[in-house]
Amino acid sequence: MLYKKLIISALVFVLSGLVFVSLVNAAHPEIPRITLEELKGLIEQKADVVIIDAQLKEIYDRGHIKGARSLPWKAEITEADVKDIPKDKLIVTYCDCGPGESDSADVAAQLINLGYSNVKVLADPSIRGWKKAGYPMD
Repeated sequence: MLYKKLIISALVFVLSGLVFVSLVNAAHPEIPRITLEELKGLIEQKADVVIIDAQLKEIYDRGHIKGARSLPWKAEITEADVKDIPKDKLIVTYCDCGPGESDSADVAAQLINLGYSNVKVLADPSIRGWKKAGYPMD
């Protein structure tokens, strides 16, 4: 009987983990993703794009995508937080959250709720991939 309970407990634990991973990996899947190469190409073309770093300010200060602005994730971004971000430009958010890009996807969703219509999330590996590729950093 104890053996059966242990097996059931283990199965519940594993299934719970799989559900959690799938939820994390699906952070706002409705928001389009942009690849590292696509963003780099836009920067090289001098496209009118605003890049938002959703990491903590301390992490942003240690190095970020060249030209990126700091807008750390928080539960509720307000109009005052984004007053200097134009609504008519492409906005690309990024973080270092891994698959699902949870913080940057949430910041993107909040921007959309505030009236921004052209918002994308830098796809994983995001800033880690950017650094590894040797792309421009500040």
